[in-house]
Amino acid sequence: MYKLIACDVDGTLLGSNFKATKADIEAIAEVQERGIIFSLCSGRSYKSLKIIAQDLGIKTKGNYIIGFNGGIIYDMFNSGIVKQDNLEKSIFMQIIQVFKQTQRNFEMVIYVDGEHVLFESGLKYAHIYQKTSRCNWTETEDILAETGKLDAVAKIIFIGENSALKPFETELSGHLGNEANVFFASDCLLETSPAESTKGNGVKWLCQKHGIDLSQVVAIGDNYNDLSMIKQAGLGVAVANAVPAAKEIADYITENDNTRGAVAEVINKFVLRS
Repeated sequence: MYKLIACDVDGTLLGSNFKATKADIEAIAEVQERGIIFSLCSGRSYKSLKIIAQDLGIKTKGNYIIGFNGGIIYDMFNSGIVKQDNLEKSIFMQIIQVFKQTQRNFEMVIYVDGEHVLFESGLKYAHIYQKTSRCNWTETEDILAETGKLDAVAKIIFIGENSALKPFETELSGHLGNEANVFFASDCLLETSPAESTKGNGVKWLCQKHGIDLSQVVAIGDNYNDLSMIKQAGLGVAVANAVPAAKEIADYITENDNTRGAVAEVINKFVLRS
């Protein structure tokens, strides 16, 4: 019997309109009524995820949000951060300097913590992203000077066309080695996070907290940052619109995509009928 469902948000649970289907919402409500934990597991900040969780009716005691791809775990019931990883100063300054070394046709956004983002003035994509992230934001004329005042940041993201981000992914990975994670959360979103921050590690933490074995976990995702939790879960699921890498390691691939109730399909097929 499955006791915990770890579910990605964008591209998995939410469609392009940033909403879940009625079928998904009803299925999530039913698993909670049965005492099964439904945990959002996303690259988003906990501030953004709190709002989404409330909209979905996720409010049971013992429910935790996994944000920043495992970098932050937030207790919904008691309203507090219980685990947090950060990029150390030497690492995040290196990332920023690599970005600033040459002219780039994509943009950089820095998560100072789980509620605040920082970016340079005059950016286009950053403003659009900020609206969907629902975080507080600060613009600066000198990103190096502002970040130089910080001891740590939660993560750094780069927004732009995939054709521009792909070579930068290779370049940045070469500079950082094993000091930080560099991965795509979507075609237009490249992220860097602490080396220990993965969704897989976040799910492991939840399992230890609740005394649940990984074999009792369903993990549902669509992109590269979901691979660690899909691979280790008792039932690893890739939605129909997932990247090939996710489908290759999944135990099950949904018939429906994220706009047609893929999460409800999994819940009804494997959890509620088991």
